[in-house]
Amino acid sequence: MIDAVEALLDLRARVDNAQQLANMGDYDWDIPTDTNTWSDQLYRIFGYEPQSRNMDYATYMEHCHPDDREYVTTIHQHTFATGEPYTFTHRIIRRDGEVRHLLCNGELITDDLGAPVRMRGTSVDITDRVLAERQREEQAARAHEERMRRRAALEINDNVVQGLTAALYALEVDDDGSAVEYLRRTLDSAHKVVTDLGSEAGPISALS
Repeated sequence: MIDAVEALLDLRARVDNAQQLANMGDYDWDIPTDTNTWSDQLYRIFGYEPQSRNMDYATYMEHCHPDDREYVTTIHQHTFATGEPYTFTHRIIRRDGEVRHLLCNGELITDDLGAPVRMRGTSVDITDRVLAERQREEQAARAHEERMRRRAALEINDNVVQGLTAALYALEVDDDGSAVEYLRRTLDSAHKVVTDLGSEAGPISALS
């Protein structure tokens, strides 16, 4: 009996260590009693000491980001209605106010009559991955903006500056007709450069 207890404790320690390394926790929600059994690492992800308090569905929803609560509720309602498993991402707000991003999956367990009795699954903290991806997108946006500026500078030099130079030269030799034509072409080129910059700057502004 002692060996069995020790083996169970060792297994739990191994599982907890693995979950800490993966920054992943698991949960098992007993629906009739509204009792949520969380692994130690899931408590840590939400900013609590392991097993420091009883968890229920309302507490979980309180930690969901206000902008994500309706989405989370819709996912769970769909699972209740269909029995289908779910996988989704959402944000939580920890006790200290820090926002974390979770990848959640789960399944619904029903009794012999088909009534929901348990919902169990895992939650993985993917905050570092999300922030790294966001940083890559911002760097890509900045690189794109820099390429736009370089291209605009080249186009201005090639079309606008050279066009104005040609127009001035035409005026110096009293060729008013050519000067007007050079100016017209220059204005058209300048308008095109400004238009192209404006149309491509939209996505960049949205990321900044």
